[in-house]
Amino acid sequence: MFGGDSGGEGPQDDGKGWMDVSLAAAGVGPVARLRAVLESLVDPHVLLLLVRGADDRMDDIEFVDANAAACTHLGTAYEELIGSRATDVRRQPIDPTLMRALAELLVTDDVVALDDFPVEFDGESRRFDVRAVNLGTALSVTWRDVTEGHHQTARFQALAENAADIVLFSRDGVLQWVSPSVTDVLGWTPGECVGLTGDSFVHPDDLDLMLESRVLLYSGRPTGYRLRMVRKDGGIVWCEARGRAIAGDAGGVEGAVVSMRDITDQVEAELQTEAAEARYRLVAEHVSDVVYVADPDGDFAWVSPSVEAVAGWTAEELVGTPVALLLAPEDHATREELRKVVFGDARSPEPVEVRIRTRTGARRWVSVRADPVLDADGVVAAAVCSLRLCHSEVVERWAAATLSAGTALLVTATDEQELLVDMCETAVRNGGYRLAWYGRKVHAPGCPVAIVAMSEAERTYLDGFAATWDDGPLGQGPTGRALQSGRTCVEQDMASNSDYAPWRERALLHRFGSGISLPVPVNGAVDGVLNVYAAEPNAFEPRVVALLEDLARSLGFGVERLRDRRNLEVAFANSIDLIAAVVESRDPYTSGHQVRVAELSTAIACRLGIDQQRIQGLTYAATIHDVGKVGVPIDLLSRPGRLAEEELALIRCHSQIGWEIASRFEWPWPVADIVRQHHERIDGSGYPLGLRGDEILLEARIVAVADVYEAASSRRPYRAALGGDRARAIVSGGSGTLFDAEVVGAFERVLDDGFTFAVPVQRP
Repeated sequence: MFGGDSGGEGPQDDGKGWMDVSLAAAGVGPVARLRAVLESLVDPHVLLLLVRGADDRMDDIEFVDANAAACTHLGTAYEELIGSRATDVRRQPIDPTLMRALAELLVTDDVVALDDFPVEFDGESRRFDVRAVNLGTALSVTWRDVTEGHHQTARFQALAENAADIVLFSRDGVLQWVSPSVTDVLGWTPGECVGLTGDSFVHPDDLDLMLESRVLLYSGRPTGYRLRMVRKDGGIVWCEARGRAIAGDAGGVEGAVVSMRDITDQVEAELQTEAAEARYRLVAEHVSDVVYVADPDGDFAWVSPSVEAVAGWTAEELVGTPVALLLAPEDHATREELRKVVFGDARSPEPVEVRIRTRTGARRWVSVRADPVLDADGVVAAAVCSLRLCHSEVVERWAAATLSAGTALLVTATDEQELLVDMCETAVRNGGYRLAWYGRKVHAPGCPVAIVAMSEAERTYLDGFAATWDDGPLGQGPTGRALQSGRTCVEQDMASNSDYAPWRERALLHRFGSGISLPVPVNGAVDGVLNVYAAEPNAFEPRVVALLEDLARSLGFGVERLRDRRNLEVAFANSIDLIAAVVESRDPYTSGHQVRVAELSTAIACRLGIDQQRIQGLTYAATIHDVGKVGVPIDLLSRPGRLAEEELALIRCHSQIGWEIASRFEWPWPVADIVRQHHERIDGSGYPLGLRGDEILLEARIVAVADVYEAASSRRPYRAALGGDRARAIVSGGSGTLFDAEVVGAFERVLDDGFTFAVPVQRP
């Protein structure tokens, strides 16, 4: 994504290729122009000018450019090679056949493809695969030395022609003799084959090939070909066949000898290789990347034709214009950073993602890779860049990030309104969207849509915003249609759709390109619509819509869960209040005791940093910790004076009775165990189980401290209230023996902070 004018002039483009266009526009010499491409090739590659003699016949070639592989193969340094002629380099005439092929290329514009081409090279006969392309003013030539492969092929042919795999002798197409190896390969005996025509064993699909080869063979030319033979058991065998005609005494052809070798394994391996090569070739031929050359000033020097398919602009329209014009303004800083790395540091940075502006004004995400091109002095003269369209990948990544972060919110959400706000913020923060808001139907005249939650970013878009869910103009936007139909509605281009006209001006002001309205189902009905806006048009492709619809469904489940949980909490609270009231109706002297114990227990738990969910269960357990007293005779609960030991034993049963009662409820917390353990003590002296230390639930240890403090602070039938200071001293004195030391420490800090009971303690 770069460009500039370096002050020089190069050859003009005559329509034959991009090199001269790049040269003229970027001011780059031939070495710099091709260096980035040529040096990446393994095969030798040169750029040639054809030199004509006095009779206008081509008698030499001049080297204009070459890669390192060509210099190595020709044994000539680059500086010596460029500008020299082939006769200078090789000190011998150019092969006439090659010269004719190259001369013909200039006339016909065809591509020269010479396979296994023989050339005398350095006094040795060598074989080459040659490819040449006419560039108008020059020839682009690539070659590969295949001499060793040719020798191997020759040796292979000699072995194949004399092999005894299968040897057939035929006269007039009828088999006269067959080697015994036919049985190993095809399963037929020689006796079964003699007298039949050679095509009796050929696969039907290869009959034409065999007949064509027979014509060539009987014309006196040796033949070699591959075909499929049919085994006696019906199986297929690939064979390589080579034949030679047998001349008769009177001239002409009397018969033929054909040798056939089983190459089934080889063919299958080749077919697999060819299939893989075909796939790679197909990808290479249809690659949609845009390649361009940019000069140091930031102008396009050359652009590949594929830019039209990606951005709608033709290459001719872009050449000479600033690269920045193709980019979204938000990405100019990213481009500038790339230019600094490429032109300043002469390095190839990691690919970056930016937005390009298409001819229609739409924005598309592309991945940009840039590499510097150095001139002969080692100075960066241009940059070769590639753009790969990645719009779908980017918008899907946004949606996936939103879904992932939004799903994580549902796990920890405890409040419906907070969940909706957090979901909107998540869409902007994690998904890269510009605005998200949640709307619900209002059942009132005009059918307005209420804005329930929104993200902070771009929230001014909603100032004065109005939408409805009726059939009026304000109900035809995606929000209204989604609320009416219960189906997702997408607005891919806010600037062009007439249905979006009421909101278009404010959308363009906030740089919104597209939006989506996602119905959120709760308990089988549409609770509301989650609206998400993106900066780019067409940001909500089918895969993105599917991901965000998953998020909307998950959000609906989350709202359902919170509402069910709230209903359950209300039911729990009502049940707890009822149980507490029953207990206190039987023991009026301890009226408010359980509520105050719950109040203090909650304060201690908060000081200890226990999470709110756990505190909720603790509060419920503390509120009914004495529920077991319903099983204790009422006269024992209210009798003044000291009780006998057996009477105390009856009262102590209330912990176990309370556990039995609380266990009948389905609690999401260990309420029953807290009730049973609230009279246990750290040193094991408590009841009913005699638990010690950490065997006692932390919640029960908290209730134990709060219970003793509240009881000591209040009046009882058998004694006067001891007061807060005395009650505190009792608890603190039991720290580490009767009570958990950490809990006692938190209890003391709560009192030091000025804690008081909301329900007054009974005083003497």
